[in-house]
Amino acid sequence: MFVYMDYERFRKEYIETQNKFDEILKEKELLFSKTQPKSPKWDKVGSSGQQNPFEEYLILKEKRQIEKRLAEAKTLLEDRKKLLMLKQQELMNSKNNVDKIYRMRYIEHINITRIAMSVNYSESQVYRILNNIRQNITLSVWSHFLKHARKCEVLIDKII
Repeated sequence: MFVYMDYERFRKEYIETQNKFDEILKEKELLFSKTQPKSPKWDKVGSSGQQNPFEEYLILKEKRQIEKRLAEAKTLLEDRKKLLMLKQQELMNSKNNVDKIYRMRYIEHINITRIAMSVNYSESQVYRILNNIRQNITLSVWSHFLKHARKCEVLIDKII
């Protein structure tokens, strides 16, 4: 198996974790906006801009839960980043020509002509290898998607 396949899988997992971390941050921002003072509501007696103590309790409890989830997501994100960097280093040290072509094209962003010269392939061979790389990546993404879909089907069957 090629190193670029593992690198691509780790990269996708890192991006998913980063998106989850961003969602938790958005929840925290929404919770913060709930704690901000609101404009007073004027009634016949006067203004009533105070917040309900029960609402304050719920917001505090929710804040603790979000802080806990945020800390867990942050450690997971840092771990995934370390794994991604290690796999990128392994990809940089790989002697396989397919891994070299992947690295040069998608990590270092080198054009096809320079890649062809450095690995002693023709440009059409490099294009063919890049096409195979793209196909392998999409196949791995679809297999990952189908695996999760099967897990969801099993869970739905258990519920029903």
